[in-house]
Parts: sequence; structure tokens; C-alpha cells
Amino acid sequence: MSQDTPKLFETSRRQVLAGLGAVGLASAGAGLGTTAYFSDTESFEGNTLQAGRLDLMLDYKASYDGPNGPELIGQAPTEQQLIEQYGEQAAEFDGPLTWEQRADLGFACDTNGLINGEAMPVFDLDDVKPGDYGEVTMSFHICDNPAHVFFRGTVFDDLENGITEPEGEVDTTPEEGELAESIDVRMWYDENCSNTYDENTGMADVLVVQDISGSMEYSQNGGVISDGQGGQTTKLAVAKDAIEAFGNQVFTNPADIEVGLFTFGNEDYIGDDTPSGDDVGIELAPTDDQSALNAAVSAVEPAALGVGGTALGLAVQEANDYLQANVRSGATPVMIVLTDGEQFDSNINELAAANQAKSEGTRIVMIDINDLGDGEPQLLRDMAGSTQTAAGDGDGTDYYQSAEADFANAAIDIFDSILQTIVVAEAVIFEGTLADFGAFTADGIHLDPAPLLGEDVSNEICFRPGTHCVAFEWSVDTGVGNEIQTDSVSFDFDFAAVQCRHNDEPVNPFAQSA
Repeated sequence: MSQDTPKLFETSRRQVLAGLGAVGLASAGAGLGTTAYFSDTESFEGNTLQAGRLDLMLDYKASYDGPNGPELIGQAPTEQQLIEQYGEQAAEFDGPLTWEQRADLGFACDTNGLINGEAMPVFDLDDVKPGDYGEVTMSFHICDNPAHVFFRGTVFDDLENGITEPEGEVDTTPEEGELAESIDVRMWYDENCSNTYDENTGMADVLVVQDISGSMEYSQNGGVISDGQGGQTTKLAVAKDAIEAFGNQVFTNPADIEVGLFTFGNEDYIGDDTPSGDDVGIELAPTDDQSALNAAVSAVEPAALGVGGTALGLAVQEANDYLQANVRSGATPVMIVLTDGEQFDSNINELAAANQAKSEGTRIVMIDINDLGDGEPQLLRDMAGSTQTAAGDGDGTDYYQSAEADFANAAIDIFDSILQTIVVAEAVIFEGTLADFGAFTADGIHLDPAPLLGEDVSNEICFRPGTHCVAFEWSVDTGVGNEIQTDSVSFDFDFAAVQCRHNDEPVNPFAQSA
């Protein structure tokens, strides 16, 4: 029995620019005549507007279990390209890399070998038999701006290619190929880019580490901000609302996440250890009790007016000790550190404390409430993530920033985005035959950045800049017989990115071109 079953797998890129073209604004000046006794010149010079960028790039890793047993049959970037760009440490990694491995390499959108517009085959097999299996993990990289992402699968040329004698005895449709109906496929969100489907819900124990220093509350310290509706509020009030909303999402969805709370100010205000008579500190271990979290959030108060100091390093150190002492077996410990201040009046090095926490398995998410250029954004980038870094090396993984004026509107969205990154459980996009897969995706489907959160939430979230993976596996059941001899089928995969900002209901680009 022989089979001729070439399979064409194409990836292509659609790019949508995220803004207007560059615009230069001329400077303006005014001067008096040379005979005047007084002269004066004012100008606003060098004004520019630069368009943003939305770029979609792809990579993949494909494997096949056939006559030679399990083997890697293709990847982009290639191993050699990774070594040339990132050094010998890349030799141990096969692409697509997990997000931890990417952080180790500093994997970015300028990586050599990413697929950037061209189409290429991933599977090209000519002797597939019952019992064979293949899998491809496809990573798409969102560069610079959040985006909606669409996917289309096209199945075509399901061909009979003639009838052999054994096939003729069982094939009742000699003009139609049977291979697409005989291949079982599954496509899923491969959240950790591991190339395998994990049907278990991910576990995470989250400790929100909340700054309660004076700059989060008092007007004389910059704590009062716009509420986004013409009134005023405080940074701490906005943060409390966002933490409570975050808890509501966690506890009403199937993800196995528990949430706790830990507050800090100066070195006297760490956790619930506060000066006598000043009972404002909170120390709540991660819990699945929504009422307990809401009560803790409601009880949060700022440090006393006039009390200065922000002990960020000590807060990370103490919060991590507390989290590690209370984390559930098998759960990923995560700290979400929300602050608007630079450390002062404290001697614990912030980056050293963060690296120690990472070495113990804690993932650190930083929320930086500062206008661009203020504070110490690079330090907070260095502290964020799960990989230990040296000063200046942090690539922004797990780092979020909001200008003070925008915080009231951005806070809940930031926490929603964080939730999609820490929910590592995987959800199936499609399961069935290859023929049915083609029908399901032919007009394009809108990929979901947070499939475990439910449509009411995830439809409002876009894919953040960074790397995201989907995986596709196929197999020919051992019960399939001679009816597929010499049959062949081809299929293409396409991705498209559409800007997120000002585009709540994007048009499906594949539906337009269908």
C-alpha cells in the first residue's frame, strides 16, 4: 500500500499601519526691527509627530511521527540563525521557544529568520500512512502596538489521484478524495509555546503588592488625579477598584487562580507591620474567597500624611517571602507590584531583591504609574519577568506603564491584560476532521487572547505586544484503510493583525477578501 499525500502549509502576513504618516510642524518666530530698543523672540521648535507601527511576524516548529519515528522536520528561525544572533546558548533551544527561553535570549521582533510576509511550506510529505502524526506550533509576534489577530485555514485539492486495485474494492466515490475526511485535527492556544496540549487548567497564586505611600493618596504628594470623567480621585482609590475588579474576573472564571494582597510604604509600613496605632497595612495570603479579598481591599488605607519613604526593595523581599510561604503545591507564584514611586529611605537593593524572588520561581509583574520619562522605568523593567537580569537588560516582559492622567481609565485594562498573561491553561480552538476545519476557518476567525476568561471579557482585550502561540496537530487513524491510497490534500494557514486602538469592532480582513 502506498500513498501520495503532499501537504502544503503556508504562513503569510498582513500588516496594518497603526497611525498617520509622519508630520512636521514648522517653528514659529517673531522679531522686532533692528531700530527698536527692545526685542523679543519666542518659538516652539522641532515639533514632530511620528506614526506608530503595527507589525506581525511569525515563526514555527514542525514535527512528524512517521516511518522514521518522531523527528523535527522544520523550524524558523533555524538553529543556526538563533546561534548566529544570540550565541551558543541558543543551541539548546528549538524554536518556537517558550516564553521563559525567549526572555533568556532577549528574543525580539528583529530576530533573524522570522517569517515576515513570505509564504513557505511546513509540511511536504509524500508517504503518509494510517497511524502517522504531525504537529506544528506557530508563534505570532505583535510588534509595538496591541492588535486584534485573525486566522484563516484553507483546505483545497482534496484529490483522488486515481484508483488502485485495493482502493477500488472499498472506495465508493472514485471522483472524490477521502483524505481530508480521514485526517483528525486539533488546533489550540499553546499559551506556553510548549508544542504539546495541556488540558489541565493552569494554577497561579497571585499576590498584589500595593504601594500605600503618600504619593498614592495626598494632593501635596501628587496622589490626586483625574477620574477620567471630569472629577478627581486618587491613585490609591483607582488601584483598589482595579484590584477588586481583577478579583471578580478571577473568581467568576474557570482559571485556577488565587489572589492575595500585601501593602507597603516606607520600611515601617511593610505588610501588616505598621507603627502602633496606625493600623493601615494588609497582609492577605492568596485565597479563592472573593469576600475575603474584597474586605482586604476595602481596608487598605494610605500611610499617614507626612510619613515619607518608599521601600520598594524591602517590599519585594518581604512580599516574596510571604508568597513563597503560602503558595499552593503546583501553583506558579506571581507578584503584581503596583507603585508610583522611586525607592528612597531604604537600603535593600530593588533589583537584587527581584532577582532573588525570581530565583525562587516567582514571576514579577510591574505596574508603573508614572508619566513617560519619570520615575525609574528601566529599573522596573529589569525587575519584571521571571528571568534574572542585570541592570539595563530588562526587555519589558511583564512591565506595564500608565501615565498618571490616564491611570483611572487604564487600570482595569492593565489588570485584565495581566490576567491573560498569567492564565497558562490552554483552550481548544477546533477539533474534528481536516475537512471540517477548513469549513470552520475558511472565512477567518477572530483569535481570543484570553480564552479562559469568557467572551464578555476577552472580546474587549487585544493581544499585547510580544509572542503568542497557537498549535495544530493532525493524525491519520489506524482504522483508516485502503480508501485513502494515493489521495492527497493541501492546506494553507494565514494570519492577519489589525490595530486595536480606536477599533473595538474590527473588520475581519479574511471575510473581506473571501
